[in-house]
Amino acid sequence: MSVTRSQLTGGPAYAAYNSINVQFASDSKVVFDQVWDDVETSLYGKIDKTLRDGLVKASGTPLFYDTAQIGTMFPYLSAVIGTVYPGTTDKACAWNSNNGDVVTLTSALVTRMPDLELGVSGTVLGPMEITGIIGNSDDPSAASAYFTIATGQTYANPAMPGTAVVGRQEFSAAWGSVPGFTSFQAQEKWSISHELQLTPVTIQGRTRAFRLESYRVMAKCKPLGPTMGQINAALNMQGAGVAGGLRLSTSAANLVITGSSSMSVTLGNAGLVSAGFIFGGKALRPDELGWISTLGIAAGGTPSTPALALA
Repeated sequence: MSVTRSQLTGGPAYAAYNSINVQFASDSKVVFDQVWDDVETSLYGKIDKTLRDGLVKASGTPLFYDTAQIGTMFPYLSAVIGTVYPGTTDKACAWNSNNGDVVTLTSALVTRMPDLELGVSGTVLGPMEITGIIGNSDDPSAASAYFTIATGQTYANPAMPGTAVVGRQEFSAAWGSVPGFTSFQAQEKWSISHELQLTPVTIQGRTRAFRLESYRVMAKCKPLGPTMGQINAALNMQGAGVAGGLRLSTSAANLVITGSSSMSVTLGNAGLVSAGFIFGGKALRPDELGWISTLGIAAGGTPSTPALALA
């Protein structure tokens, strides 16, 4: 079978969203995710499907950490629980390929914030996902209700703001005034992950928005600095005052992770929830420790410390 080279299209892309440009460390994707329900009969089994819902899921791993983009890439850090996203005004997101192909999401929101991997090698940010939903007041019968596809468009490389950094560097940490943890470091990397719950708001089966249900953060590393005794005391698994029902926030403190040249990551009111030790001829004694943010509520129901603060 013959092949014409004009069919061999392709090329990398960047995302333009909410007035920022996101460049990726590797290939990115735009996937059209439809929800079909089975039509099933007792006589013939599954005979057909009916369309119920649809989403456009665009994903990639950002290369640069940019303080000017924190509000866009991490929109839920200080958000109010119950807020509906993306709000009453649509925010378009364009996937711009250098061969002139462009896929534009009509109404987009971040549904997966990038995790952070803090160390001297590899990408600092993990994969992120931007989801396209049906446009505000749109009907699915509209041609651009969810997205548009264009080819042969004029391409220009995205501008890079001066605040963008690759982010690879050494990091030090301080966990309040907890003995052994006032100044320490990770043996390798810090892993910061989001526990984000977004609930679809559906009308007659079709996703029209997402509502923020919950958000907190977990940080993990194999530490260098604290002794076995200090780790035992910080874990609150045994000893004076430890009993069933003990709140993690009782002994929580801000966990501040600071880069040697840029970047600062703070887990608000973090408590230690997991720890261990390794016994072997190669590994150092401390195994991975895990902290989770807790939410301190001030007067009037306002969170006193965000789960995560980035700078």
